Amino acid sequence: MDDKFPANGSGGRSHLGEGSRITGQLYFPGTVELPGYVKGRVDATAIVIETTGEVEGDLHAASIAIKGHFQGQVTGGTVKLHSSARVIGDITYESLSIESGAVVEGKCTRQPFTKE
Repeated sequence: MDDKFPANGSGGRSHLGEGSRITGQLYFPGTVELPGYVKGRVDATAIVIETTGEVEGDLHAASIAIKGHFQGQVTGGTVKLHSSARVIGDITYESLSIESGAVVEGKCTRQPFTKE
């Protein structure tokens, strides 16, 4: 899985700037890149938490790449934890890859991904 996901035709790509802070329930119809801080639920086609990103809450997407810090519940089709990832929480996935150096504290459960 590439961390630069192709945007779906109508969704495009969204980017939360480094240093930004957002709280709430967020929905993106395409790919969202998160180098800032988010607290809440993020739904998208694809989610990338950059190395400077910190997210607390829930992630739900067909493709998820975590390079930064995450705490909460991950639900994804293809989930990739890069070597810089720090995850505290449970991961539900269809396909999971974890690079050497990534830290995971939680339960990983494999099951088919469904778009909620």
